[in-house]
Amino acid sequence: MRFDIDLYSDNLMLPVETLQANKMAPQVISRILRLRDIYNYMLRNPLKKDREYIDYIQASYTGSDGKPLSKRKAYEDIEILHAIIGNLQQCSKEWHRWRFNNMIMEGYAIALRKEDAAAIAKLARQYGKYNQLDKEDEHDRGYGEIPKIVFTFDVSAMGFQPIANLQHVIEELEAHFSHSFYNRMVEDADVVELTDAVTEKEKQVAKQIANNADTTAIS
Repeated sequence: MRFDIDLYSDNLMLPVETLQANKMAPQVISRILRLRDIYNYMLRNPLKKDREYIDYIQASYTGSDGKPLSKRKAYEDIEILHAIIGNLQQCSKEWHRWRFNNMIMEGYAIALRKEDAAAIAKLARQYGKYNQLDKEDEHDRGYGEIPKIVFTFDVSAMGFQPIANLQHVIEELEAHFSHSFYNRMVEDADVVELTDAVTEKEKQVAKQIANNADTTAIS
């Protein structure tokens, strides 16, 4: 990637004073502050498309020439944020759920101020139904007790004795079996030649027996 994602990921939420104390380049600090603002805008508007985020960036920020920030820079900002926080549009359903509960609570607060008993009861029922408060919580199936699988290249974990100087052993085995393979090829070729000779001799004997049988029959 053209930019260091870890640099922005590790410093995205740090105070400006800390960034300056870490002797970070001014242009990097400037971009971090811009990314922070874009991120907050994306949280407030998770359903917008990337092109709308680009419009916001260009409308809010200018380049060194005083003109709106270039689209290339704006797209780079979006690319960095997607790499750090993922695509917020994929989380929009969770956002809708949060928003719906928030709307119910806002309506509930208004109903309380107006002392509207019917609205209070209706909103309470809606809240309970949506959050399934009338249903029992799912029992813990004990998935948390399943042991974690830990991958390792240490063969002693399986009860095997590690081989000392493994690379040297590998080279020796390669040399040995490569040479053995060549020998087997030569030996196999000798067997084929010998087999061909035996087969030819068997053919001659069979032919001679057949000729003798014909001669006996004529007699």
